Amino acid sequence: MWNLKDYQARIEEKESLEWFENSFKNEMNYSYLNQKPAYLKIRDNHIIFGRYAISGKVVLKKKILPQTLRNTNGPIDYFIGRSGQSGPKTIIFESNLTHRKYEYRIQMGWGEIIEKT
Repeated sequence: MWNLKDYQARIEEKESLEWFENSFKNEMNYSYLNQKPAYLKIRDNHIIFGRYAISGKVVLKKKILPQTLRNTNGPIDYFIGRSGQSGPKTIIFESNLTHRKYEYRIQMGWGEIIEKT
């Protein structure tokens, strides 16, 4: 039974990290294609992506990280400009389950996100 819990926790971690990476890429593309700014906020175990829709409303995508995964950077406020450009940033998540650090480096300019484990 213990191994099943570890397996489920690992799947939750992997799914959360993939969601983060895919959501980031989607927000960058949306900003570039629609000329609308977007942002990323990370607080404790919450990740929030926000963007301004064509209609003018704010659209939020939220995710709560699993208990085994935490952000080691502290609070993060990251802005993506109307042209889809952004500044450099390193975001690190640490797993208590696998004892690994998942490092995401966002390149300056077009904001390509690169994962290092």
